[in-house]
Amino acid sequence: MPRAAAPASGAPLPLQHDPVARDRGDVVDRYAPVPTTGMNPMSVFSESRMPRTPSGARGRVKPRRKRDSNHRFLPLPHLSSQPSTGLTLGGSLNYSYRRPGEEFNRAYLLAWSRVSTRGVQDHIVSGRLRDMLGRNEVIQFGVWISLDPVYPYFGINNHQNLAGTDLTGPYNRMRMDNYGGWLTYEHPLWQLHRPDRPVGTLRQYTGLFYYVDVVQGYAHSRLVEHDPNLVGTYRRGIVRAGLTWDSRDNDWSPREGSLIDLTLDTAGAYTGSTSGFGRVHATARNYWPLGRSGFVFAHRVSFDALWGVAPLMALGEFGGLFPMDAYGGAFVGRGFARRRFIGNIKATASAEIRFTPLEFRLGRNKLGLGFEGFVELGLVSMKIADLFKAWYPSGGPGLLLIWNRFVVFRVEAGFSREGGALYLQSEHAF
Repeated sequence: MPRAAAPASGAPLPLQHDPVARDRGDVVDRYAPVPTTGMNPMSVFSESRMPRTPSGARGRVKPRRKRDSNHRFLPLPHLSSQPSTGLTLGGSLNYSYRRPGEEFNRAYLLAWSRVSTRGVQDHIVSGRLRDMLGRNEVIQFGVWISLDPVYPYFGINNHQNLAGTDLTGPYNRMRMDNYGGWLTYEHPLWQLHRPDRPVGTLRQYTGLFYYVDVVQGYAHSRLVEHDPNLVGTYRRGIVRAGLTWDSRDNDWSPREGSLIDLTLDTAGAYTGSTSGFGRVHATARNYWPLGRSGFVFAHRVSFDALWGVAPLMALGEFGGLFPMDAYGGAFVGRGFARRRFIGNIKATASAEIRFTPLEFRLGRNKLGLGFEGFVELGLVSMKIADLFKAWYPSGGPGLLLIWNRFVVFRVEAGFSREGGALYLQSEHAF
């Protein structure tokens, strides 16, 4: 589903002051994950660590009323691209509020809209409130609309090699429209304080999600010919609970630390779902600076298992805090077509070397230029006993543009046994 960046994808993030904030520019707050652009954002959306809006004099003739620095607005453009959706343009408006003397945002609101050249639309309004009940809690909420007339469908657990028009032609296309919303609650359980390192925080996470998926097939397509029973309207009411550990030094472009989440989903008639199913998901993301070289080694390991009568949308995604298409696309399985392999059991391992040797000061902001290399390995099956019968390796190079370690833009070329793809995205893959 829609990365956050996960990101799309509630985030179990630390509620402590970031000791390295001075190294990444003038920021508001450390508490936030990457928004899940390019993915189906379900449970997690970024809180502001937005750079302050410049407020210097511009030769004004008469003085203006002093701006309230507790309220900050940051509009951001969006540009992304992957073969299945085409070039996507849009933008977001970010708002944060922080009271005088406090280190963290009390409120963060996001309005997001984007449209691609192939008619794919994503519209999101979300919010995050902190410590409103005096328990150091975090409450997140939002609504999401996605209209996708070129949604991919290559069949369930289809391991055949495909290439050329078999991947790009209309035979493997359908229409998927999604409407939904969520409400999540988090609070810290324990913190680990270490000298000269970010604080690690263990957090409890609870979420309620409700989605309506409208599946439509095209004449003479794979969906209509082989799986016409999947066409229709499906409701997904999900209750999610879990634990998370976060010790990253930065949420958008970390150089050290970890983000680990373990979640359990349940859905059925009692939650308003069309069918009953469950999911267990675990992901570990780790980041290591390689000495003082400036290189960062990042890797992600995920396992995702469904049981019961899982709907089509759930079969083709990883769950957890950052729901994303699986397996194949701009965030996992780069080099394979989007949602190329879907099924009940999914596992993936990804590794990246990131390096940004060039940094420039632009006023109060910092711009970094660099590159990366990545490799990925995926496994998908309908039964756990069959998980290791088919392997999907891929990899490639990429270029990075990082602004204040807040906005990340990557250009990547991914290659696999079924060809290659070029990706432009506005956040790291993980």
